[in-house]
Amino acid sequence: MKTRYITIIILLLATIFNSCDKVSPPYIEARDYCGGNKKVLIEDYTGHGCVNCPGAAVLAHELKEQFCERVVIIAVHAGYFAAPDFENNPLFAADFTTEAGNTWDSYFGNSNMGNPNGLIDRVQGSTGYVIYPQSWATTADTLLMEPAKAILTISNDFDNDSKSLSTTIKTEFQENVTGTYKLIVCITQDNIVAPQKNNNAEIGPTPIFENYVHNHVLRKVINGAWGENISASGSVEMSSTYEKSYTQVFDSSWVPADCHVVAFVYNEETKRVLQVEELGVME
Repeated sequence: MKTRYITIIILLLATIFNSCDKVSPPYIEARDYCGGNKKVLIEDYTGHGCVNCPGAAVLAHELKEQFCERVVIIAVHAGYFAAPDFENNPLFAADFTTEAGNTWDSYFGNSNMGNPNGLIDRVQGSTGYVIYPQSWATTADTLLMEPAKAILTISNDFDNDSKSLSTTIKTEFQENVTGTYKLIVCITQDNIVAPQKNNNAEIGPTPIFENYVHNHVLRKVINGAWGENISASGSVEMSSTYEKSYTQVFDSSWVPADCHVVAFVYNEETKRVLQVEELGVME
């Protein structure tokens, strides 16, 4: 069992006019994060036109590592800074936005709050659902100290001939919980090389990092932006297992070996995520 120490320092040099917000360095005390079974979802709202978003991506990656892999990341490209041909520059012709990502952005108000920012298990704080990067570590730290109320198990089978994924998600609740619970199943992709605005020379070239590697990019939500009920009624029972299966044909631009299935269960009323899990498509 390892003890991980969090001392994350990310320095971003300057903002440009009404550009994206600077990331301040967060600090949290040392803890042992390798013994729990609760995982935390970080939704990193980003865009290739956001100069400080690379810093937030580095922070999310560092937190995943320092929290003993108990963090799952989805990079949601949405809003002004994610628009294709940002500022009419053909370097930014790529479109990483999704229907679900746009729906979430509209509901939670991320791009209106100024990127980079994100959601941590979709909990609400002093700024509503939106949490700025300097508070990601402390928010996730608190959540990771909680016992898992549900356990998710993902099984994937990918057919190379048809480029079709079959995925099954089993959910077992560890506690009696009230309310309606829903499951969302996503496809994310790593290692997408495309230009990104950047304001930190320690991360890469400025002001444009042409060979920037985008990771955890939301490609699609298989079962709709808000998912579907875990059970017919949405209510659940402790120690009962709920199983859902889905099939998804891959777009030609998706690289299966770089893709993951990310599944999470949440309370329909509060939107709070109880548990999240991910598994490589080819695993």
